[in-house]
Amino acid sequence: MSVSHFLRVLVLAIVVCAGGQCCFAQTEFEIGPLTELRTNEGRMSFGTIVSVDVVSWSAPDATDLLIARLWDGVYLYPSRDLHTIGEPIRLCDQLGHVVLMVEPVDWDGDGHQEVVGTDRQGNVSLLKRVGEFPNIRLEVAQKPLLSADGIPFNIPFVNPKYRLSPNPEAIWPEGFNYTYPTIYRTADKQCDGLIFGDWGGELWYMPQVGVKEGLPEYSGQRYRKRSGQEFARPKSLLADEHGVTLLLGQAQEFQHRYPGGASRPVMYRNGQTRSDDLLVLCGMVGNEFRYLQRVKSGADGEPVFRDLGEVTIEGLPDDGYDAYNYHGVLAVIGDGEDTDLLLSRGCDLAICRNLKVPGPKPQFRFDRWVSGRDVPTRGYNFTEVLKTPEGRRYLLENDSQWSFRELLVANGVPQLSSERSPLFDQNGIFRVDGDTDAQHLTKWGFHRAALWDYDGSGQQHLVAGTDKGWLHLLRLERPLGENGRFEFRSFGPLRDSNGEVIRIHHRVVAAPIDLNHDDRLDLVLAGATYGFGDPRPGSGIYYVLNRGEAADHTPILSPVARLETVGHVHPDFINLHGQLQSLDLLGNGERLVLVGTQQGDDFRTYAYRPAKDRIALEHTGAVLPPISIEERLLDLNGDGQWEYIRSGGESLIPKYGRLNIRAKAQ
Repeated sequence: MSVSHFLRVLVLAIVVCAGGQCCFAQTEFEIGPLTELRTNEGRMSFGTIVSVDVVSWSAPDATDLLIARLWDGVYLYPSRDLHTIGEPIRLCDQLGHVVLMVEPVDWDGDGHQEVVGTDRQGNVSLLKRVGEFPNIRLEVAQKPLLSADGIPFNIPFVNPKYRLSPNPEAIWPEGFNYTYPTIYRTADKQCDGLIFGDWGGELWYMPQVGVKEGLPEYSGQRYRKRSGQEFARPKSLLADEHGVTLLLGQAQEFQHRYPGGASRPVMYRNGQTRSDDLLVLCGMVGNEFRYLQRVKSGADGEPVFRDLGEVTIEGLPDDGYDAYNYHGVLAVIGDGEDTDLLLSRGCDLAICRNLKVPGPKPQFRFDRWVSGRDVPTRGYNFTEVLKTPEGRRYLLENDSQWSFRELLVANGVPQLSSERSPLFDQNGIFRVDGDTDAQHLTKWGFHRAALWDYDGSGQQHLVAGTDKGWLHLLRLERPLGENGRFEFRSFGPLRDSNGEVIRIHHRVVAAPIDLNHDDRLDLVLAGATYGFGDPRPGSGIYYVLNRGEAADHTPILSPVARLETVGHVHPDFINLHGQLQSLDLLGNGERLVLVGTQQGDDFRTYAYRPAKDRIALEHTGAVLPPISIEERLLDLNGDGQWEYIRSGGESLIPKYGRLNIRAKAQ
């Protein structure tokens, strides 16, 4: 007997049945160890990169990658030449920061690099490198960084072009400021000064003034926040040769554009001119690569730059992943005339070669993505598994667009093909509007889909719940994957039988189940106000009944109503999330609805079945571990058993583990 068959038999043996339905009182659910989901061959996912540098920490001649991941921590990827990348070593977690970005800095000039860390609230820290490779880690040396007179550093958001939107800001400038550090050491200096780019598109210069008790000292200028709390900030806000403060890139909030957004600098020692310049990746609504040439020093010794305009990177692919472009960062490889570039885009790393053109401004050409065989793959929001008539299985993902990726199995281990196939409808690539992300150029948003056999045909129709709170039907009218094309007929936003558009706040999620026992799959719905734009702010669990088909083969749906949950109450909330999924949890033919809400339960997931005597969901007694909004239960390898998959979300590295179902210990 196979292990999977034994597990299924065990589960069916331990449940206590009453009235033909199973009771879960004696059943436990546990998620097994998590494994990174890999691709057979393709780009390597490093996680959402918020800082990257090239260091030689594994060996004196190494070309290692020092990478800080969004929401995660700092990792060292050992490498000799950026062709073969070793398994990452986690140097530290976020160390209490919401986001931690790092820059290697030799603050005492002894050739041993330590680390300066920054976050998205303008804070600065010092980290020490401890141990020898591979037993290496980063530890806090000073947090927060103190100025020479003992005041904590905090870099403020001071963009003079930023205006408050008609609604309260999504980004509060008083307490929010991504800060991107780079070393700035001129040829005549022994220690590394710092330049910080920030969320407002400015550049700050902070020279080192000494070393005290083994730690660097920097001078700072005192200032107060609205709260009255006192901080230090760098004295020099960098300007051009005309004395005009540098304000780089374009930003957007709630459709309002303004100059200055997300300046991410890297020092570039020009091999042609021998000038200590800056290359700055900037902007939140489309990135610019701007070149700043040093022309002189200011009154306080700060560098003064001339903006020479945009730098060309020839052949750089446009993958459509704009949602993460404002997290892209630069790093240099080598020095002088042989200086190449590393460019991150989301979780991907591109190597761009220096074309060595004459003149003060360099040019580059895209060379390759850092890739490999059997490497961690990118993932954002996997929603369902669909099958072609030939039995090939595809995972549906929503990122900046909906796409299908084939599920492969290598030695019993699931993998994902690196090839993506868009989801088409009758109008081209299927797209739906977002509503909640104020900083995006496109109407990107968070959407989810579920299989919905609303007409009883057995076809793999889909219902898409969108960021805007609307529902769209994707009706499959031809074989999935026919001629390599994944095409549906779309309808939406769906309306109820009174002609009203069905809207469930924001980020609605749908779970099909037969609520009224008429052999039609109805929809359980959940959503919550997230940001602005919701005409009826709130949250909750709702439903619509499927009353049959209209003449155009769309479902006739009842008006939206709140859905009672018996045995557990999910509280209302805003600016948080809910998760639903319907599935045959035990493989016994009974479809259940899994409900997890962020408020109160922190996504702890409750299993429900439809009530017999009214439209409601009754708790089965089963409680599963938390399943958040980018997480699902799916059968990844086709063995009939459920895996929990953490799609990656903003971290962009998917992981999965077996859902273990067993009898409670007596």
